[in-house]
Amino acid sequence: MTADRRSLRYPSDLIDAEDDAWKHADEAGLVDVIDGKTVLEDGYTIQPCRLDENGVAVAVPPAVE
Repeated sequence: MTADRRSLRYPSDLIDAEDDAWKHADEAGLVDVIDGKTVLEDGYTIQPCRLDENGVAVAVPPAVE
């Protein structure tokens, strides 16, 4: 399975995906530590993707839902 066709099927995949999201956010300078807690700046959040009919993850911005 190629990286762009990878779907999240197991809980460990979700953990890996969230870890990757935090890593990329940190690399982009979007991570802050406030009162000892790691948070995203500017009210950003990490949300799980929905799966399309083929099981491929599709990101949907919260404002569109």
